[in-house]
Amino acid sequence: MLNRTPNIPNSPPSGISILQPEMYELLSLLCSKFELSSLDGDVLKLEQGIVVPDGARFRERLWELIEQVELLQLPNQKDGVFSKNAIDIEWVDIPAGTFMMGSPENEKERSYIEGPQHQVTLSGFKMSKYEVTFAQYDAFCEATGRSKPSDEGWGRGNRPVINVDWDDANDFAKWMGCRLPTEAEWEYACRAGTSTPFNTGDCLSTAQANYNGNYPYSNCIKGSYLERTQPVGSYAPNAWGLYDMHGNVWEWCSDWYGSYSSFPQTNPNGSASGSHRVLRGGGWFNRGRYCRSALRGGYEPSHRAGNIGFRLVVPS
Repeated sequence: MLNRTPNIPNSPPSGISILQPEMYELLSLLCSKFELSSLDGDVLKLEQGIVVPDGARFRERLWELIEQVELLQLPNQKDGVFSKNAIDIEWVDIPAGTFMMGSPENEKERSYIEGPQHQVTLSGFKMSKYEVTFAQYDAFCEATGRSKPSDEGWGRGNRPVINVDWDDANDFAKWMGCRLPTEAEWEYACRAGTSTPFNTGDCLSTAQANYNGNYPYSNCIKGSYLERTQPVGSYAPNAWGLYDMHGNVWEWCSDWYGSYSSFPQTNPNGSASGSHRVLRGGGWFNRGRYCRSALRGGYEPSHRAGNIGFRLVVPS
């Protein structure tokens, strides 16, 4: 059992505490107002006349909680970077706002599953600036004893991790103290205030994203086809500073794949159940239409492929 003054500041330090703010405030109050060392047998006498019969156990559990707050801040956020488990992930602040999710009926090459277009309001959040890389995911594998996914011979390092299923992505996110984006968060962040098929406008060139330029969207100009992933950040970001939201790799979202509601939604989490998880963004292998902001993909959670990866989010 510890016998010392707890190092608990009046408010949570920068970063995401393992406690909600109101729980942190309660813990700080306990530490500052109560005499935690005043034991009479097994009765803990508190400063305000409160008596806890199982005092020894109460004090032991409280110190355990204090140690967690002092030593296990999850994750540390400084200067736009997540730092946890020796992995740094750069993030972008995504502002709260309202947008029209899905595609309008007159958008060329749309699918019916992209409608009905509906209003969505979201709270602010942070999204990783880049897709999770092999370097980051390999460190996770080494720390947890998991097998490393194949890079298809294209290289690892700063290329987006591929050949990961939904559970792989979700496990990494939890290990980092983060989560996968909801489908609504993903589309909102991808659009970055736009309402056109792409955040680049009505067309997407292969100078702007990595996809199969032999098959551009609608009447747009043909481009190159690189036939593999490219290092994250190889193309210009969208207006909010996010890279590779179109092309390179499809990105897992947290939602089950299901039909949209026509009613306005606030912070939607998608269907309550299903057989497929949502994928967004299109990949290096795909035609231009599959990289549109509203395009919805989905696969069984156990599916792995050389054009599927993911990125992370945390609340603001």
